[in-house]
Amino acid sequence: MACRQENCQCIFKPLSLVGRPFDLQLFAGEKTEPATEKRRQDAIDRGNVPKSQDLSSVIVLLAGFIMLRYFGADLFGRCGEYMQYTFSHAIFSELTLKDTLVLFNQFLLVLLQVMAPFLFAILISAVVSNILQTGFLFRFEPLMPDIDRLNPISGIQNIFSWKLVAELVKSILKILIVAYIPYTTIRDQFPYLMRMVQLEPVPAIILILKLIFTMAVKIILVLLVLAIADWSFQKWRHEENIKMSKDEIKEEYKQREGDPRVKQKIREKQRQASSRRMMEEVPKATVVVTNPTHIACALKYVPGEDGAPKVIAMGAGLIARKIKEIAQQNDIPIIENKPLARQMYNMLEIGDEIPSDLYAAVVEILAQVYRMKNRAAGA
Repeated sequence: MACRQENCQCIFKPLSLVGRPFDLQLFAGEKTEPATEKRRQDAIDRGNVPKSQDLSSVIVLLAGFIMLRYFGADLFGRCGEYMQYTFSHAIFSELTLKDTLVLFNQFLLVLLQVMAPFLFAILISAVVSNILQTGFLFRFEPLMPDIDRLNPISGIQNIFSWKLVAELVKSILKILIVAYIPYTTIRDQFPYLMRMVQLEPVPAIILILKLIFTMAVKIILVLLVLAIADWSFQKWRHEENIKMSKDEIKEEYKQREGDPRVKQKIREKQRQASSRRMMEEVPKATVVVTNPTHIACALKYVPGEDGAPKVIAMGAGLIARKIKEIAQQNDIPIIENKPLARQMYNMLEIGDEIPSDLYAAVVEILAQVYRMKNRAAGA
């Protein structure tokens, strides 16, 4: 029995994280960082921008009702005149095919004149509403066919997505609001509506139209508030969708700036190539000024060709030793001058001419070189 209890204790050990490795990289893939400018621009290039269809629809509807409010009387007046003319012409005269075509052309002309301002206002409002949300953006990529949209599995997943739930809640809320406003308006105006039976037809119709217009304005204003809230929600959801993980930011940085290891190798090869070219110039030097062991600067000066002595090779450590080895192999004088070597190494770059404040020291070095060459030639 004791053995069984011991076995049970061995099998059913309590769970604990003490002493267990806890890998923080498991959370590295979480998208918690704001999107970079490149990520945002890529989303814009794909046409993925925050946009509320409700806001565009409400602005278009509002523009239509504003036009109806200020130009509705002219619209109904011209339509009434045309109908009166048409019916009187049709009743008191015999219509021929030519007359029918004339009336039809007149109808199209009147319709165009009456509806053109409304259509123009609706078009402008639709364009402005989209520009206010997305700016001047025109991309063909969203219009291209996408095979993934025909995937039935993706379609089923979209049916049960949070986006669809949010759209459903928003639609139900709009329906309730649209139904509540006419209900309260008619309820409040019900006593006046009951007296309409005592009015003439024209005043009754005008009263009904004013009531309908009042309800429409209230509904549009409420829908406008909901549309602005929906646009704010779309912007928030867009920011959440384009968020990036730390790994994605690092990968983007590597793609933009290049892999640090690759860049290091490129810089190393560039340094090697530059050092190789520099070493090829050492045999052309007139003199090499040393520190004596840590720094070496190769100077070139050809009287009549060069305006001033020029540094053609320079380095410290291993490079300095290599410069001196090449100078010895090519019988180039090597002269020790610690202050001058340090000054040239700290002040100048390869290819620079000697500045005026170093002329005296360099001229003394060159004079020493020429004396050495003259002694060698005389010997």
